[in-house]
Amino acid sequence: PAMFPTHIRYSALAAAFNISVLIAGLTPTLAASLVESTQNLMMPAYYLMVIAVIGLITGITMKETANRPLKGATPAASDIQEAKEILREHYDNVEQKIEDIDAEIEALQTKRSRLVDQHPRINEG
Repeated sequence: PAMFPTHIRYSALAAAFNISVLIAGLTPTLAASLVESTQNLMMPAYYLMVIAVIGLITGITMKETANRPLKGATPAASDIQEAKEILREHYDNVEQKIEDIDAEIEALQTKRSRLVDQHPRINEG
């Protein structure tokens, strides 16, 4: 739940749940059609292994959200020291976001220049 901002948290969880129900609901039908089309009784096992690897990769690449403030929630501090720490983390996060945006702008400007150079009727100078 902490992966999603507060204002869309339950909608995002519901969407993820329904996607998993769809995949799980189609598994028996897909397994039967795989066996029928390949004449290999091991195909359902292969299918489940692929799905398990996808789930494993997803689980490994997800960011840890424990002990972090919820997105979209107002931070709360119990004392002055904790408030200073929250502000310090916020400022560090803002600086990182600015650096990320600057890098993205630079990449987009490079891409734009490359596209302008390829177009026969656009001359920028």
